[in-house]
Amino acid sequence: MRRQRSCRIRGIGLAAEQFVALAAAAGIMLLVLCAMAFLVTKIDAGKSVLSAMSTGALAVGAYFGGYVGGRRRKRNGLAMGALTGLLIFVVILVLGGIFVKTTENFSPLAKLFLSVIAAAVGGAVGVNTKRVP
Repeated sequence: MRRQRSCRIRGIGLAAEQFVALAAAAGIMLLVLCAMAFLVTKIDAGKSVLSAMSTGALAVGAYFGGYVGGRRRKRNGLAMGALTGLLIFVVILVLGGIFVKTTENFSPLAKLFLSVIAAAVGGAVGVNTKRVP
């Protein structure tokens, strides 16, 4: 028979899974931003293009963070993805406040909705993806 996990271990496991999802999201965002930075060096881009690129990187990173969290959790993908998106937004908000010290052209409500919805969709897709034996 399988042993039941204690509540303390379940909480630690959930935190570890969220940490892995956040790390995956950060890694994907970094890769996408590096690719976009390479493209910007090849073309002449304005401020609006740079803003759109950073928003796109946030959406892609949140989606893959939710996907990884959903694959690891194996249930409640929508909720776990939304939690991952919320945590991504909080991390970006805190780090942006510390390093940039300005919120010009930020629109936090739009970024919050974007990151939560993209990560929730990624979590749902991650849970429902078939496992390869």
